[in-house]
Amino acid sequence: MGSTHAMTGFVIWYALERAHLSPPLGIVVLVIGSLLPDVDHPQGTLRQMMDLPKYLAQPVSEIFPHRGPTHTIWAGILFSSLTIGLAAWAGNSFLVTLETGLVMLIGYASHLVLDSLNPSGVKWLSPWKDSKLHGPIRTGSRGEEFFFYGLIGAFILAALWQY
Repeated sequence: MGSTHAMTGFVIWYALERAHLSPPLGIVVLVIGSLLPDVDHPQGTLRQMMDLPKYLAQPVSEIFPHRGPTHTIWAGILFSSLTIGLAAWAGNSFLVTLETGLVMLIGYASHLVLDSLNPSGVKWLSPWKDSKLHGPIRTGSRGEEFFFYGLIGAFILAALWQY
């Protein structure tokens, strides 16, 4: 579910922010990265936010089946590269540009990790290698609910932690 992906992105961003490693707008980039792989799903959070007309949404679903090309590390690298290009074009420093691209990749990879916990799994290296990583947690199940609340608990503990 999008909420679990977004919460994971938020918790990762918070950890990066506490370590002073997040670029400006890091939270936006990381959460978008954590939701971006599901742009191939009609019920994907970003897809719903874009509110594509049916005549555009249908071809997207036919060209990119869910958990297809957008659910590979190669797509993550592509979107990270595009993010780097946009950050550079916006006139950011080299370091901020690189950090922004890395944050996009971290968010994207977090989505793939979470989907790898699902029985449907993810083919991270497709089309070069078709082996699939998968786990026992079904989307919308009690297991995902427990995972989501565990993320909230981890965030609260991190927020209360003083170093």
